[in-house]
Parts: sequence; structure tokens; C-alpha cells
Amino acid sequence: MLSIAPPTVLAHADLSPATDSWWLAWHFDSLVVTNLCVLTLIYARGLRNLWGRAGIGRSVSLWRAIAFALAIFALLVALLSPLDSLSDELSWVHMTQHMMLMVVAAPLIVAGAPGLVITWALPARYRSLVGRYLVHTVSGGRAPLGFLLWNPFVVWTLHAIGLWIWHFPDLYELALRDPLVHDVEHLTFFLVACLFWRPVVDARAGPTLNPGLCIFFLFSTSLHAMVLGVFMTLSPTIWYESYIGRTGPWGLSPLEDQQLAGMIMWMPGCLVYAVVATLVFARWLNQMESLDVRC
Repeated sequence: MLSIAPPTVLAHADLSPATDSWWLAWHFDSLVVTNLCVLTLIYARGLRNLWGRAGIGRSVSLWRAIAFALAIFALLVALLSPLDSLSDELSWVHMTQHMMLMVVAAPLIVAGAPGLVITWALPARYRSLVGRYLVHTVSGGRAPLGFLLWNPFVVWTLHAIGLWIWHFPDLYELALRDPLVHDVEHLTFFLVACLFWRPVVDARAGPTLNPGLCIFFLFSTSLHAMVLGVFMTLSPTIWYESYIGRTGPWGLSPLEDQQLAGMIMWMPGCLVYAVVATLVFARWLNQMESLDVRC
């Protein structure tokens, strides 16, 4: 049965591209492509209905629609490009793929307000029922699901657990050996990242964090992710033995490959959280200055 769940559940392709033609290591996966196409068509239908009623750019702004399109592109890159094909050969490529899912695709797709838009893709008689449920229970935090989706401590904890537990050597190695476990790993990364980014970038759908809490929310995540990256970078031993014997053709020892992976999480991966926190802080300062001027 074809699922329309997030398409990150697919395992890596069984490819071992040559080092001189790695950029050609794109592959076609019918389930990934089908899921992304169906999701995009549903979103487009909902956006057409919503903008047809409210006007183009109203209720859901143009930049949110663009963010959703960029998220779909990011998922294509993460799941079908050489990032996927080379992730079994190089740990740093695998880490880049994980960062694409967690700090690129997830915040972009959440920024696209998919819940609101997809609700408008439903027939009118169901749309109002679903909309009322989302507003009064899930988004409002007055149901267990709403609490899970919006409570900052819960989503922060789920995100931290998801990030750390899958980088424990035993689980990581199991994911490399077992395609089903690998699917679960990617799905976990994507879902916990979506939950994490919702209180930050999906301000329309429910309670939002106050700026001070939002900055702490992002900064503390950046710190614990940085710690994991530092541990991986500075470790004198190899964490993931599956990469032994695979990195040589790329001019790297397994330990150097692991160090690159750690630095990718440590620097560009954590930088995203820091940049968003800085933007929130700048906006907060502007709001306070505006209040001072009015007073």
C-alpha cells in the first residue's frame, strides 16, 4: 500500500559510485518520487483553494509556499542525490544527509504551514470539522497530541534523544546493516526535527514561544548538538567500524572521515540554530524599540 507519510523512510540505494563520477550517482526511487509528488499535488490543491477564497498571498504568504517547494527539493537531494548513494561509503556524507533532513528540509516544510494548506485540500464538508479539531484541540494544546506537538520541553527532549541515540555506535551500525532500521532512523530524524521547528517557525498554527524562551530553546539545542559533534571530531578511536576499508579510495582514513562528519555537525549543522536564534533576538530588539517609541 502506498504511503503518503514523509518520504524519508526509504533506505539507501545499493550503489557504490566511482570516485571520478560521484556526481552522477543520482538514483530513481519510485516510492520516494511518488510520495513527494502526491504530497506536492495535495499541497498545491489546498493552496489553490485557500488563495481562491482569500486571495493570493493571504492566509498563507508566498514565502511560505516557496519554503514548502524548497523543502521538497531538499528532500529530493537528501534521498535521491549522491548524498544518499555515497552515505554508505563516507561518514561525513551520511552526516550531511542527516543535517539536510533536520536543519534544512524540516524547518522549510514546517514553515510552509502544511497542516493549514492540506486541510484546504479536503472537501468543504470535512474541512471545517478538521479545522475546528486542529484549532481547538491539537494546535491549542488541549489534547495529548497537542501537548506533544507544542510543548517546548517535550519537543526539545524528543529532538535531543533522536539526535543522540541514533549516533550511538551500536544503533548507527545496525542502521547501516539493516535497511528497515535505516528507514526508521531517517524517519525519526525528520519527524523529531519537524516537531522541534514547529513552535519556532510555524507561528500561525498554535501557541508560539516568547522570544526569550525561543532563544534558549535554539541555543541549548545548538550546544548539545555541538557537544556531540565535538566528541565525534576529537575522538581518538573510530566509532563506526563499517566505514573501515571504504574511505581509502576517497583519500581519507576512517578516522579522518569521522572527524569531518563531526565537524559538519559541530559547525554548519549547529550554525543553523545559532543563526535562527540571532534572527529571533534581532526581531525581539526591534519590537522592544517600537514599544519604547510608542511610550
